[in-house]
Amino acid sequence: MTMIDPAICSWDTSSLFLIFSDNVFGDFIYYSHLFPVVCVLVFLFVLLRQSARDPLVRILTVMGLSFTAWSYSDLVLWADANPDTIMFFWSILAPLELLIYVSSLYFILYYINKRFPNWKMDFLVFLLSVPILLLSHTTLNLEAFDYTNCYREAVEGSLITYLYALELLIVLGATAYTLRAIVQTVNVTRRSEIILVSLGTILFLLSFSFGNIIGSLEVDYELGQYGMFALPLFVGLLAFMSARYHTFNIRVIGAEILVTAIIILIVSLLFVRTLENVRVITVFTAIVTTLLGYMLIKGVKREIAQKEQIEHLAESLTLANEKLKVLDKMKSEFVSIASHQLRSPLTSIRGYASMLVEGSYGKLTQKAQEVAERIAESSKFMALSVEDYLNVSRIEAGNMKYEMSDFNLKEAAEKIVDELRVSALKKGLVLVFRSDCDGSCYTHADIGKTRQVISNIIDNSMKYTPKGSITVVAHDDPKKKKMYLSVQDTGVGMSKETQDEVFEKFVRAKNANNVNVTGTGLGLFVAKKMLTDMGGRVWAESEGEGKGSTFHIELPFIPGKPSAR
Repeated sequence: MTMIDPAICSWDTSSLFLIFSDNVFGDFIYYSHLFPVVCVLVFLFVLLRQSARDPLVRILTVMGLSFTAWSYSDLVLWADANPDTIMFFWSILAPLELLIYVSSLYFILYYINKRFPNWKMDFLVFLLSVPILLLSHTTLNLEAFDYTNCYREAVEGSLITYLYALELLIVLGATAYTLRAIVQTVNVTRRSEIILVSLGTILFLLSFSFGNIIGSLEVDYELGQYGMFALPLFVGLLAFMSARYHTFNIRVIGAEILVTAIIILIVSLLFVRTLENVRVITVFTAIVTTLLGYMLIKGVKREIAQKEQIEHLAESLTLANEKLKVLDKMKSEFVSIASHQLRSPLTSIRGYASMLVEGSYGKLTQKAQEVAERIAESSKFMALSVEDYLNVSRIEAGNMKYEMSDFNLKEAAEKIVDELRVSALKKGLVLVFRSDCDGSCYTHADIGKTRQVISNIIDNSMKYTPKGSITVVAHDDPKKKKMYLSVQDTGVGMSKETQDEVFEKFVRAKNANNVNVTGTGLGLFVAKKMLTDMGGRVWAESEGEGKGSTFHIELPFIPGKPSAR
């Protein structure tokens, strides 16, 4: 209930934007609607600009826009005197008020659980909301509205009692759920976050309910206006949460809200006609400035301290990085020197072992023949390992040299397959080669490095294929200007995670040791680096462990050469 100027004792039917008229002349408290609305809209603008996809922000947006629409509708009831206008806005007031409470409840539930409630909760909320949605335009909501004298008075229907009961039920449910979450949360920081956010939301709802319910019971609707001042305080709490716990992943929100709030409060002084209202605005400005200013200053101090700490850590990391570079260089030099020193005696061991196996020093006994073959095989493996270490050292030092030329990839791969077929047969494997080239099989790369890569990948497949076959296929794609070589085996296969990691240094498949324990995890790393440097690439495919693997080599295609068929 409100009263206009008794000297006039008549209602002004004209209003600007439906909310500015002499019908609320001198009643500052009604136009105080605008301050919470502006605070909410500024807060939502900052959130949506930086975190629009965050579900928590979307819930807050529904809550804030519902509050804005409710505030505007409520102010229309006081400012406008058109019966049709009043009846329309009164009919939408109850659904908007319910939406504020429901979105606040969902805000608390999502913040605690990091997910939306299940369909049962949605259905229960919808079921309880149906009476409000269907009956808000009937006399159950508004029985009568009298503005024929100097007083404006509304007679509310029984639907309002149901709405207030539902609001209190939502507040009690949110409180109980919050208390349960606080008890079950072990992490102290997370518990503090839940307490602050949930308590702020619940206090806002209680303040909103208190103003409306007490106003209706006392038939003094001014009380309902004071309850809305809890929302700017709730916005301030969320701004603090954002700065303290990074709730919304934004850092400057406190400063933006503070500056905007102060500007709004100062500008509002230009439209106030009485000294008492000036004092009210001044006091409120002081409170807002003190609270948000304190949070802002505290945040700035924390930022400065963190920045100094980060700068100190950056300096320490820079020094550590320099030391690591020196150590890495020393390591590479050591590996290179050690590998060179090992390669010479290994070459001699391989040579003499081969001569013994071939019978150059006379025929050996069966047992001696087996020993010589093991020496030859082990020295070959050692030589390949040493070569891998040397290649890694060259790659890391940037000393790997490439002699690029045009050559037939199909012919090079076929020769390698012929050379390795004997070794494959000894292991009981079938090694075959096939060409599916549509045009030229020529590529531009270092033929020596390419042969090394192909040999490495085929040898790798042989190591991890206990039985079955290995198929090498050469094919080209003149349209894409690419040349391909695929090595498909029926071996141990690999998982999706391993396919992404197998080309890293010292990485092997988890099931590799079940078949071969001598791998170094360097061969595929070297192959990838070489192919990348030559303008190509390599990748692996597998349907899973135990289902075999396929390694694909891609190199540039050179047109205009004789057909490989």
